[in-house]
Amino acid sequence: MWIAFALLRGGANVILTFAFFYGVWWYLFTWMPEKNRQTYDPIYARDVFSGHLPVAEVLATRRFHAKDAETWDCTYAIVRLGPDAPEQPPTWIDDEMGWQFRFGGQWVESPRAEPPVNHYDHIDTCAKYWPMELSIELKDTLYSSGAWFVYRQYSDTLFLYSNERRLAARIRFGD
Repeated sequence: MWIAFALLRGGANVILTFAFFYGVWWYLFTWMPEKNRQTYDPIYARDVFSGHLPVAEVLATRRFHAKDAETWDCTYAIVRLGPDAPEQPPTWIDDEMGWQFRFGGQWVESPRAEPPVNHYDHIDTCAKYWPMELSIELKDTLYSSGAWFVYRQYSDTLFLYSNERRLAARIRFGD
């Protein structure tokens, strides 16, 4: 009788141990990252530009891909600049925060030439995540004179800056 009781008690301990570790696993790899996404997405644009440019309004921001999204998806930080924004676009690499907070590079004056036929357009690809008026404004900024952009043919990030339109954007389509 006591052997059956010991086996039953040992089995219960094993089941409770597995339940505990499953709960910890679920918290660390499912709920907690999703909570972090919800926490960091709304402040991502402010974090990217803070200390470098005067942000008057965040127009669109998303630091993480949606949970269970395609491996290639959009992250972006798009802001309206304050009146004291610099004429020339600044460039910075934030060593403390990491590559997701880098902005700029070798700036080129707009208008931008149309992308190659076999290459995606960052604005068209990510436009489904923000209002149509914003994607139209970004396209107008990129394809008319008076703005600056950084984009290489095989780059996964587009940087856009316009003092005239008071607009700064970091749009990344990647994994």
